[in-house]
Amino acid sequence: MLFDFSGRLRENPQLLSLLGHYAQLAAPDPPAWQDRVMELDGADPREVTALHGELIAFDWVEQNAGHVRVRPDGSLAECYRVTTQGLREFRRITGQEVTDEPPEPPAKAPPGPPRRKKANAEPQPSSPA
Repeated sequence: MLFDFSGRLRENPQLLSLLGHYAQLAAPDPPAWQDRVMELDGADPREVTALHGELIAFDWVEQNAGHVRVRPDGSLAECYRVTTQGLREFRRITGQEVTDEPPEPPAKAPPGPPRRKKANAEPQPSSPA
């Protein structure tokens, strides 16, 4: 039996809400790492941790393991970001238009001047005069 990942999002509004939080933060700057959600309405801290674990397990968010900063208030900075798959799944579940077009690559720098040929290191024989 296959597990219905999309069904899990539809069944669990807290999971969808958490994924939506990271999806919305990704809109202006997709590769940016986002601060970890520490509290979620109707969920105790252990449930919030379990929800993050599900998002990671389903490859809907990725964790910035090893580079997380703990703030003085105990919150975690730059900890998670939504994956392309997570964003696609969130949009599909919420009825937003989903496009499979890859993002446009950054503009390339114009080509530089042509390269010069290296001077031949061997002396050229002189021609008889």
